[in-house]
Amino acid sequence: MSRSTLSRRAASLGWALLLVIVASLTVSADTFRLLQPVQSDVLTYSDENITISFKMRPGELGIGYSGISFTITNKSTQAIEVDWDRSSITLPDGQTSNVMHEATLFSQRGASTQPTTIPPSGKLSDSVIPTRNVSYYDGWNIEYMAIKTGSQFGLYLTLNGLGTSSSGYNFTFEALDVEAPGGNLIIVSLALLVGLVLIALVLDI
Repeated sequence: MSRSTLSRRAASLGWALLLVIVASLTVSADTFRLLQPVQSDVLTYSDENITISFKMRPGELGIGYSGISFTITNKSTQAIEVDWDRSSITLPDGQTSNVMHEATLFSQRGASTQPTTIPPSGKLSDSVIPTRNVSYYDGWNIEYMAIKTGSQFGLYLTLNGLGTSSSGYNFTFEALDVEAPGGNLIIVSLALLVGLVLIALVLDI
């Protein structure tokens, strides 16, 4: 086989792989909306003390959603604390669960958690998942939150240090358009299958 033929086939193989990657990444994004305390299509809330923005935390292997991620900025002139023990998630089925955040060991999911301090003008990026969705069977597993189109769920976040007492922020979310769990995985698998077929054709397998 001539060098020019090999070069053409190598170029074709490169394009085939690129198409596979693009197809794997081009998956319709799920959409959510913040309903309370204000409506926001960009999942952001702000008052005189804090600004907080949210996104959903993907589940294992990108299947469904296992929790809620957020970035909170302290706009006040004093330190505030995120009180994890007094915060909770309301699941789509209406059940309420305590939460664990990124620094919590799975084995300590039921134990008391120290608050996280955010200094004035400081920022914290973290995630919370429902402790009731964490279990151990041949390894630690996190069950996804069973969010589907039309589901409503919430996060109650307690902050200490605002004024003379704690402040509870009650955030409610709605899933506007959510693909069924595993749908993205199926699309990526099909894209990889197409890629393998293209590679076989290029190499005359």
